[in-house]
Amino acid sequence: MLYHIRVVAPVHDLSSLADYADVVATPTEDGALLSCRVPDAAALAGLIALLTDLGVPITEMYALEDTGGTARG
Repeated sequence: MLYHIRVVAPVHDLSSLADYADVVATPTEDGALLSCRVPDAAALAGLIALLTDLGVPITEMYALEDTGGTARG
């Protein structure tokens, strides 16, 4: 499943996320939009827990139709 997660954090602070998940961070006016592909609910919960542990506030999250590619392209 592909998710977009809007966070309040500079993109450079999110570079370590790629070590844990298929995540692409795009800068926005107030932080970043993360495009994340996760295989199941447990992986999504893990990603949310990681963001929480890093102190990154999540302001919005929504699922998108998965086209089968990667979040990078």
